[in-house]
Amino acid sequence: MQESVCRQIVTVKMKEGLHLRPISEIVRIARTYNCEMTISNGDVSGSAKEAFDLLALEAKTDIELVLEASGEDASKLMEEIVQFFESGYKKFEETSDPPE
Repeated sequence: MQESVCRQIVTVKMKEGLHLRPISEIVRIARTYNCEMTISNGDVSGSAKEAFDLLALEAKTDIELVLEASGEDASKLMEEIVQFFESGYKKFEETSDPPE
């Protein structure tokens, strides 16, 4: 069986860049799929399932990131993460539970 591999470029639209709250949402989304995703900012890359990896990207507003996913659910995960970035996190922010 051929493994599905997807690649896409997205732009960080979050006003404060990719900080802990949107990173937490990316990790939550990525962990629900049976595949792996790497997010890269230039020479720095990390797993979409690991918050510390994503913090290391230091992705500021208007930075382009490269997403690469492989595995059984790669296209589904790619679609959801691209939608997350295109929304600028707004759609997800509205549905997230507030911090306690």
